[in-house]
Amino acid sequence: MQTKHSGTLLDLEHLRTFQALAGLENFSRAGERIGLSQPAVSRRIRLLEESLGLRLFERVGRRAVLTSAGRTLRARLETLMREAEALPRLLRDLAEGVQGELRLGACITAANAVLPAILGLYRQRYPNVELALQPGGSRDVLAALRRGELDVAFVAAESVPGGLASVGEIPDDILLIGAPDHPLCRPRVKASDLQGCDFIQRESSSDTRSLVVQWFEKNEIHVRTLMDVW
Repeated sequence: MQTKHSGTLLDLEHLRTFQALAGLENFSRAGERIGLSQPAVSRRIRLLEESLGLRLFERVGRRAVLTSAGRTLRARLETLMREAEALPRLLRDLAEGVQGELRLGACITAANAVLPAILGLYRQRYPNVELALQPGGSRDVLAALRRGELDVAFVAAESVPGGLASVGEIPDDILLIGAPDHPLCRPRVKASDLQGCDFIQRESSSDTRSLVVQWFEKNEIHVRTLMDVW
């Protein structure tokens, strides 16, 4: 299978070889990773460089170090290869009905409170699809999505990094909870009323905690955290 780039046909096997060598920086180890001899790896890289008219690697001792052009190609290649490798599965699903594996990532809140009902309905509609869920912090989940390790992610964030697209939003509320006799337990509370208050908050790595801290900083509110709750 080939993909066209700036008028030049690029072989996907050559691009996979490039990815392996870029990650391992060693021709022999890259060959072991993808089942090729060292000369075969060298030949594929040479053909790729010739087709692009660019030098992608420099030899530094026994290492193969990416050039500036190589680093640029590697950064853009992850999305391209992920889409190219997903194409056969997409075509098969269209021909045979939806099946295969769906790899999901989700922040802890979404994994516990949002996804169970959604995945239950999805399972009923597409019983031949195997579901794999990877919970974690939003930052780690988004990183896994960019690396192509996930197909879709549910995260707590106001925006997504470049190279990713948001396909939908689920609104959520963060509520302020206090004892019934607390002075702030009244119908209306202004942001400034929270100044200097004591709080019990989620752990520091929590996405919810991050959003709350951002809101405090935006409103220039300084509070004291008495306890972290996991």
